Amino acid sequence: MTRDNIRHLPRLSLSSAMRVFGLTARALRFYEEKGLIEARRDRLNCRYYDGAARVRLEWIAKLRQAQVSLPDIEEVLEADDDAQRRDCARAKLARRRDAVLKDLAAIDAVLAELDGPATPAKRLAGA
Repeated sequence: MTRDNIRHLPRLSLSSAMRVFGLTARALRFYEEKGLIEARRDRLNCRYYDGAARVRLEWIAKLRQAQVSLPDIEEVLEADDDAQRRDCARAKLARRRDAVLKDLAAIDAVLAELDGPATPAKRLAGA
């Protein structure tokens, strides 16, 4: 079962959602607790996800993969329509990319310093 062929299904069980979206049961319950998704219950009190929840789960899985924060994901999910959701997600992802690039630059600077010639402080520490 892939994300492309689940849209026709009337409901998706917890275990199927775990498999399709690559999320743990704990994560799914956490997202439900935080109000990001709504799981319905069948007559046996088992969780299942309808079409609207599956769309939200897809957004959550994609954005968490890029390490977007939950408050930012919540903002994306609150958008009025798909176009606004995409624009908001692009903005959040661009901000995330900028933060990662800044972190990489800091790491590169430290690596360059470690690979460069020894400074007086380094000589004292190593002596």
